[in-house]
This record gives sequence, C-alpha cells and structure tokens, in this order.
Amino acid sequence: MIGTIRLNFIVGAAAFLITFMISVTHNIWLTTLLRSLYSFIVLFVITFACRWILGTFAGLKDVPAALGTVPENEALKGSSIDAITPDDEDADLHRMLGRGIESGGSDGDTGFAPLNPRKLSTKVEAEPEELARAVRRMTEE
Repeated sequence: MIGTIRLNFIVGAAAFLITFMISVTHNIWLTTLLRSLYSFIVLFVITFACRWILGTFAGLKDVPAALGTVPENEALKGSSIDAITPDDEDADLHRMLGRGIESGGSDGDTGFAPLNPRKLSTKVEAEPEELARAVRRMTEE
C-alpha cells in the first residue's frame, strides 16, 4: 500500500468534521454524530481501498526513485516490465532462412510429404425405377 494509515484517519476526520458542521444546524446531536461517524467510516474505507489498489494493482508500492535504477531487493524481482527487446532476436530467424536458401530448400530430411488423397469415384447410376421407388418411400415418411 502507498503511504500510512495516518492518511486514512486524516481523510476520515475531515469527512467527520464537514458532515458534523453541515448537519449540526438541522439535526439533533445524536443524529449529527451518527451521520458524521458514518461519513468517517465510509471515507476511511474508501481511502484504504484506493491505497490498496494503487499499491497492489497499479504497482506504485515500491517504485524506484530514479528511472533506470535496478532494485536490489530479491522480493521485487518480476514486479516491473522491461520493454527493451534484444538486438539478436532476428539473428536466429536469418540463420534459419539462410540454411534453407543455402541447401536449395529441397532436403529430404524435412519430413514433409505431400498429401495424396484417394481419387473420388462416381456411383453407378441407378435405374429410373429405383429412383422413383426411393422418392415414393421418402414422400411417405
């Protein structure tokens, strides 16, 4: 989390005072104190949630003071992203493509075999009587 719990108490106390001052002229003491207490609790929890979200999800918990400095604590490893790509990333691709060009691209050890599907054959044409019988059977169902 960012900061200390003192920030929660300061925000809660400010909400308590503002609510108390606005409500004291229109309500009895008990109602004023109860509403002020509710505002203190609500803003205390909201501030706590904001601190927790910013510290956990936004990654603002232990941000190094200067950019480019590497934190020495082992617990912080993996908490930041290094967006720099290595220069030799394309070297492997060029090397693989170079081997294919040098060897002519027709090595027998690639394991590639073209697909040889069986040829489609046509069914012997049925006689007109059989076709008519099939149509009659289908219309009856």
